[in-house]
Amino acid sequence: MAVLVSPEFRPTLRDELAGFGPRVRAAVIALLALIVVVVLVLLLRSSSQPGTRVVHRGPVAFNLRYTGPLKQLKAGPGELLRLEWRRHGTLLASFVVEPLRLPAYSGDVGGVFPVVASRDQSVLQRRFPALEPVEEGKARVNTVPAYSTTFRASRKPRLYGRTVLLAAPQPGARDGFRIVMLATPDGGANKARDVAARGVLKTPYRTFRFGTDAP
Repeated sequence: MAVLVSPEFRPTLRDELAGFGPRVRAAVIALLALIVVVVLVLLLRSSSQPGTRVVHRGPVAFNLRYTGPLKQLKAGPGELLRLEWRRHGTLLASFVVEPLRLPAYSGDVGGVFPVVASRDQSVLQRRFPALEPVEEGKARVNTVPAYSTTFRASRKPRLYGRTVLLAAPQPGARDGFRIVMLATPDGGANKARDVAARGVLKTPYRTFRFGTDAP
């Protein structure tokens, strides 16, 4: 049965190739097929997440992606993941994930976060004697309720930080993670609010997810 094509849709590819010999037609069709394959590959690459994927498996799992110049180092005591960027030995940015165990609470988890954040600040104060709190409040990490605290760790050299607390996304969950991030102006932070909002720390923070499903 003949296939009818309206005049406004002519000439078709068949019409264009009708005047060529079989070999030329085959070569043109093969070239067009190759172009389609290349376009599909480029589209798939552009839609994929950049960077290196990290998956932490355990009672509470998480996964994320990070990009260079961050490098994954051996996690220290009490750490689950450590990413760092150093230049000539000087720290420019770091992203550390630690396990978090919340005290017993009732109601919304947001009510216990400020208590834990206050205790964390006391610990950070011992690490950074010149620490200056900047702001704190509710946050979200990929739809999961969290609590963010930003601070200036030191003025000379300029070093800023952000600590984020988040519990597993189940009612009454007490287990979760503490994310501690530090950055200098060269590491992308010209002020405390810039930590994880700009620079190399943005990708691991924005792609952080509970579970093992890829972000």
